[in-house]
This record gives sequence, C-alpha cells and structure tokens, in this order.
Amino acid sequence: MTDAWTIAAGGAVCHVALSDGALTWWLSGEAPGLDTAPAPLSPLAVDGRPLRWASARQVAREEPGGVPTLRIEARSADGMLTLLQQLELFPDRPFLRLSATLTNHGTAPLTVTACTILACDVARAPLYLFHVDQFSWAYRRDFFSEHQAQVWPNRIPLEVRMGSFPSHHNGPSSCAWFALRPPPHDYDEDQPPHTGPGLVCGIEFNGKSRLRAWAEPERCYFRSDVEQLAHTLAPGASFAVPACFLGRYHGDWDEAGYVTQRFAEAYVHPPRPDERYPWVQYNSWKYGQEISEAQQLAVIDRCAELGVELVVVDLGWARAIGDWRPDPQKFPRGLAPLTERAHAYGMRFGVHMALAQCSPEAPVAIEHPEWLASSYDDYFGAGFLCLGHAPCREWLTSAILRLVDEEQIDYLIQDGEDMVKLCTRSDHTHAPGDSNYSGSQLGLDVLIETLRRERPGLVLENCEDGGCMLTYKMARLYHTSITVDNIATYATRQGVYGASYPFSPRYSVRYMEDDPTPYTLRSSIFGGPLILMQRIGDWDERQMADTKAAIAEYKALRGLIRDARIIHLRRPRANVDGGGWGWDAIQAVAPAQDRSVVMVYRAQGDAPTRTFRPRGLLPEATYRVAFAGTTTLRTGAALASEGIAVTLPEFGAEIIQIERSTDA
Repeated sequence: MTDAWTIAAGGAVCHVALSDGALTWWLSGEAPGLDTAPAPLSPLAVDGRPLRWASARQVAREEPGGVPTLRIEARSADGMLTLLQQLELFPDRPFLRLSATLTNHGTAPLTVTACTILACDVARAPLYLFHVDQFSWAYRRDFFSEHQAQVWPNRIPLEVRMGSFPSHHNGPSSCAWFALRPPPHDYDEDQPPHTGPGLVCGIEFNGKSRLRAWAEPERCYFRSDVEQLAHTLAPGASFAVPACFLGRYHGDWDEAGYVTQRFAEAYVHPPRPDERYPWVQYNSWKYGQEISEAQQLAVIDRCAELGVELVVVDLGWARAIGDWRPDPQKFPRGLAPLTERAHAYGMRFGVHMALAQCSPEAPVAIEHPEWLASSYDDYFGAGFLCLGHAPCREWLTSAILRLVDEEQIDYLIQDGEDMVKLCTRSDHTHAPGDSNYSGSQLGLDVLIETLRRERPGLVLENCEDGGCMLTYKMARLYHTSITVDNIATYATRQGVYGASYPFSPRYSVRYMEDDPTPYTLRSSIFGGPLILMQRIGDWDERQMADTKAAIAEYKALRGLIRDARIIHLRRPRANVDGGGWGWDAIQAVAPAQDRSVVMVYRAQGDAPTRTFRPRGLLPEATYRVAFAGTTTLRTGAALASEGIAVTLPEFGAEIIQIERSTDA
C-alpha cells in the first residue's frame, strides 16, 4: 500500500487506498449496518484496457454545505489521464456518496469502453439481496413486485437490469436501488428473524445499467456497470462516472427503505414545491385529445369546487408532437385563458410533453430530419429525437423555455417512450455506440438540469409510459414520478406498495381514471400527488360529494404519509387476468411514533374479515384507534401482537387512524 486516506461522519467511516495500480475503498463505522471489504473504486477501461494508476494524491478535504468531502486525484504513468474521485459522508446519516471524473490530458482522442458505477464487496456470505421491479406493459401484471434474491456461493451470478425502459427489451427490470442483509440464521439469537445489519445502495444513472451479484465462500460481490458504452473522450474532455450512494442500516426491508428515503429527502431530491405538497391534481387525459378551451375552462371551475390544487392539460393541446405551440383550432387564444382561470382560483397550471418524441409533420422534423434517431411510429404516430445530439437537445430546451414563459406554465409532465434510446447515427455529437451514456448523462439529464436552473419555479413530473425510469438521477432531477401507467385501481395500489420501499411516497403519483367511489378514491389516497384523470365535467352530485370527501381525507393525511416510515403489511397481488384478489394493507408511522394510519383494502374474494398487526409504534404507549365509526384504546405492543380485525365487503376500503392518547 502506497497511499491511504480516511473520511468519517454520521457514524460511518470510509477508507481509500492506492495499491497495485488501483484505487480501492471500504466502508465501516459505529452506526449499525454491514461493513464492506476492499473493492475497486471507479474501475474504468479505455480502448478496451483497464486503467491503472501510478500515483494518487489528496487535492481537497472540505465540508461544502456541512458535508465532509474528500477529493483524490489518481494519475496514469504517462500523465495523460487523471481520475478525480469524490467521496462524501453525511453528518446526520451513515451514508457515503461516490462520484468521479476522468479527464484526457493527451493530444489524441480515447474511447471509454467500460465503466463500473459501483464495485462493492462484503466479507460475508451468503447474503440476501432485495430489490423492486419497475413498471412494464410488456411483462406480467404483478407491478412493482419485490424480490428477495439469494446471493449464495456456487450459484450462477444474479443479474438485474436498471435504468430507462430496459424491461421492454431485455426482460423485467428493477428500480435503481437494492438492499442487503444476512439470512436469518446469521443473526444474533436474541433478535427476531426479520432484523439484522444491512446495506442499501442507490444508483444515480438514467441510462441502462446492469447489477451483477455473486458469492464465494467468504465474500459477496456486487457490480453495477454502464451498458453499451463507447464514449469518445476528446483531448481536454472529461467523462463523468455516474454517482451512487451507500448507507448502513439495522432492521428489516422496511427499515432499509426508510433510511434510504430519509437520506434522499435530505440530500438527493429537489426541495418540495411548497409545504402542502404533494398536491391534489387534475389531468385531462380521460377526454383524450378531444379537448378545447371552453371544455377545459368548465372543468377548471369544477376543479376549484373540489379543492384541486393543480390542473394539467394532457396530450392533444399542441399542434403536433414536437411542435410545442398550442393548437389554434382547440385553443385559439393559446393556453393563457386556462392558465389565468387556474391562477385566479389559486391553482397551478401545467401541460404534458412527450419531450423526445416528434411527429413527421412537426417543423423541426422537416427542417432537421437528421435529428431523428428513428421515424417509426413509436408514440401516437411520432418517432423520436436524439437527446444525445447537442444541437437537437439545445433546440428542445429553448422550445420548452419559450413555452413555459409564453403560456405561464407551472408544471411539466415529461412523457414518451423511453427517454434513453439507441441511436447509431454517425453524424451526431455522440459516438454511434454511445447513445446509452450520451442520451442520458449528456442528453436528458442536461436538458432537465437546464430547465431547473433557468426556471427554478417549474415543477417537473417524470413519466415515460409508466414508471419506467425509477433511478436516483431521476429523483435528483424531478419533483415526483408516476408509478404504474395502467390507471386501474388495483394496479395503482401495487405500484405504490412496491415503489414505497426505495422511494419517498411523493414519488408515487397515482393517475385515477376509474369512476369515483369510496373504494376507488380511498385506493388513491396513499402516496404522492393524487391525480384525477377523469371527465370531471360529466360527474353527478354523488360523484362530486364522494370526491370532495376523499380529497379532504387525502389532505388531512398527506403530510403524515409523505414524511412517514412506511410499513408494508400485506402486498396486493394480481390474479391471472390482472385484476385484484383478496386483501392488502399499508401503514405509515410518523417519525415521532405518535401517529399512524393504516390503509386496508379488499378486492374480490377471500374472507370478509382479516386481522392486521400495525408495527413501528411505541410498545408501552397507549393509542386511540379509530375506524368504521368506533374508537378504542390499545397499547403499541397489543396492536403489534393482537392486531386489528377489519371487516369489509368486496371492493371495500378502510382508513384506520392511530394517535397516541394524551389521557393519563
């Protein structure tokens, strides 16, 4: 070992060393969790050869924003390449964030052919690996299902694809997060089988990546790699290694999710747009593309009556996909009348944009046909633009900023088929084999970062035909995200249930298109923004009254759910036709453990009564439990051991409110 450095904060310690031409790292500390073993730090290959480092030095040790940060520069033997490695530890949480930049100081271009986002070794085997699927139209209807995979010696390596839309081409894919812990028999004897030391990891890359996990008798290995990489590194240019973060925890998979969410809310996600967020929203898609000024003005009036806080005009408002100006036939005065009506009621106004899609008749497609990576019918008759091509991305950024300013847009839904597509054109600013990296890091990410910087008040929602880009780079750039794009009530609950392991509930948008009933409305209360995607102008008095009541319940609970520890009590599971069967339940517990809510649902079938055992409450404290018009007093221990019996008809829902009693 020639050089070594250490950085510590938040109960975690990170060690870095240069040894035998490689930077290595490992994580330990006083905070509960798994220790890691020495592993390669930001391994890269250039022109097909793994990089070796001749020397390394510390270039900075500082605390920007109160976050202890260590920067180490490694240099190749000829001095032509340097790697600036950054390590951040966080004073209030046992988390480490890794990022790095490779720079070409030579006179000839090079090609980065391999990049490992994370190499993590754990000197313990076997381990369980837990991850959650993304949404997919093409595969099974058990959306956002959880997987506890075994990383055992003498087994074929486990592979999990992550990033933008990989499931539609290569099999099911995962949210860009995973958690580790030993199997139950490795725990201390005095601990329940569902707890133990663990490690969580989040990947900040919107392009396609692949996680591989395997084990030897004494060690488990985890590698997250960028796929389809052939990045040209010109003289003087730099290549950014996608960032990732790791955190230590002690507990079950719910605890793994909770520590991740609290870290991400503090250090990853954009600030909430206001203290009320998430909002009650309206979206016009149930009207399809047959929308008009008079129709939507009338809907906005009804939205105000309901207590909606944001109205969004979906696909169909523009002249064409890729021609982002209001359709003069539908909106002869532009969108200004709708914006002004919404603002007069104190509501925000937004639009839907399929950012990377482009119809053949759009002016930009006619003027710059070379900007299209493909012209085939990919999205409502539109092909797609290559965001990795700098002139195309710059034009699109300008078009969006113009629209935001001219029409006073407050909110933007980014939609479309796969924001990071394959482009093999040789006349673009990216190399033909590098569209995965360039289309994400230098394409979509730069576009959204520019919008955020230039219009800081603009609120952004991620949606690409469903929750198909559930990464922590997405969650660093956008304020919220869709989960399922199926709209149906049961699928919505599936999405929220699974996505609320890795992501804060505010990243669980629900598009509610089913007719409003107490069951469908209550099925949409738990999570982030509640979006009514319905023909509100056609509702009768009963539907309006039911929706008003549900919106009041949502607003009363949204702050609790947004900041809570999420407890997964019973998963919703699809039957063979994709519909729901039986019971499911999910719980939110306030950080102070003085308040909780349990949402219980029964779809079709199963027994009319089920018992659910709320967790996460103070065992000795007494709580007031209220539901179905009754109130009882129970201790936290009794609730966890004896549970609450709930009786519901088919397609019924119940809200159980639990609040610590102030009575002596």
